[in-house]
Amino acid sequence: MQKQQRHNSLRSISIRLISYTCIFLVFLAFSSFSTIRVSTVQFAAADGLEITADEYIVEQGRPYILLFHEQGSSRGEFKTIARRLCKINYNCLAVDLRNGGNDNFVSNVTVKQLRDGHAKADVHDIEQDVVAAINYAYEKSNLPVILFGSGANGSLSLLVALNNENTRAVVALSPGEYFMPGLKVQDAVAQLKKPVFITSGKSEFPYVSELASGIDKEYLTLFEPRQGEGMRGTASLSTTYDQNTEYWIALLVFFKDLM
Repeated sequence: MQKQQRHNSLRSISIRLISYTCIFLVFLAFSSFSTIRVSTVQFAAADGLEITADEYIVEQGRPYILLFHEQGSSRGEFKTIARRLCKINYNCLAVDLRNGGNDNFVSNVTVKQLRDGHAKADVHDIEQDVVAAINYAYEKSNLPVILFGSGANGSLSLLVALNNENTRAVVALSPGEYFMPGLKVQDAVAQLKKPVFITSGKSEFPYVSELASGIDKEYLTLFEPRQGEGMRGTASLSTTYDQNTEYWIALLVFFKDLM
């Protein structure tokens, strides 16, 4: 009996993997011939700081995924990722936040504006940048957005989604307790009642699992890599990481469930 149950369990896992692989291939094929129009845009945060972002448009009126880089990075972090997300019929907005630097040979223009204007860059100030991006995308599409952040800006995306009515869901890659002692993310996000996808590398997975432990399981998708040690943040989705496919499959299944 135990052998039969184990056989059925393995068969069930195999069927799920095949199904997810099919979903993955369908999503990559879907809209594969669509033209992606890329332009650099600017909009203002509440304190007047000019925010720079790269806008990836598949079709006017489509919902947006807002892409927020790792701290010390730039919108260039999402050059490849944004184009792949566009294949599932989302427009994307990759934003230079004020806690950035450089990535993929792309300088963070918002940081330059910050230095020139002597503006501030604590967590509440960075939150203004996120909210400004939400307002920009919502005004373009009149549809709720998905926040997609890495590292500290993954944590910030979770926090902003708590009270922002124009946010539909959140993807947080390697979030953490970046705002202690003033703010504990784990306690705050326990109140989040929107679909959430959280993942990380294997070594940090117990930590991010604890951070997400208060989120209602009805809303939470928590993905642990199985095909190796995984990677931190957006590196897990990079074409340079050989095992990126399992991350993409899990992520695309999450997006499929949102449709």
